Amino acid sequence: MPNADDLLRFSLFSSLSSDDVAPLLPHIVERRYRPGQLLYVEGEIGSSVYFVLSGQVKLCKSTPAGEEQILDWCGPYECLAEVLLLEAGSYPSTAEVLKDSILLVLNNEIMPQILEANPSLSVALIRTLSRRLRLAQEFIRILTNRSTTGILAALFLRLARPATTPGQPIFVDASITHRDLASMIGTSRECVNRAINGWKRSGILKLVDDRLEILKPQELAEWP
Repeated sequence: MPNADDLLRFSLFSSLSSDDVAPLLPHIVERRYRPGQLLYVEGEIGSSVYFVLSGQVKLCKSTPAGEEQILDWCGPYECLAEVLLLEAGSYPSTAEVLKDSILLVLNNEIMPQILEANPSLSVALIRTLSRRLRLAQEFIRILTNRSTTGILAALFLRLARPATTPGQPIFVDASITHRDLASMIGTSRECVNRAINGWKRSGILKLVDDRLEILKPQELAEWP
């Protein structure tokens, strides 16, 4: 069974105390998944929210032409399908496990009762969903006002993980391929290759082991 410290590492609950999240713990199940397993499929009616403890999950949609468009990659301490936290509905994307993963699964049936009894948890949920909405709106603005390379720069910052140690740069998991990045913004792999190689030569990015470090995030943020 997960503990309160596990939940407090997720942004959804980070502003809360152990006492605030304690009512959720009896209703959360820890499950292990193997690469290739699907958590849910786009359009499927469901009632479960997923929290990644370890591993990696890919979120994607099908285009009208039947092709896969990658939306996001979720790693440790990120949530999936939190839009279903309050009530059952259709999943907005397909979630596929990419690495051996441990996830916490919460069914939303108990949530109305828990939220009514815990106002601080309700406020945390509203804040998180509002922040997600603002980020989505900002990315839409970027899509309509920047060049393809500028959109890729914004995507890198959105996918960036915190530094592993204080003083170190933020980074993107190098297991995300150039083809995957191209799929996420609707461009070619060649365009992504050129942009990344140019940023490496300029000292904006640096490949270190299994991660692509972002040495100059401000330059990516201002890329036209």
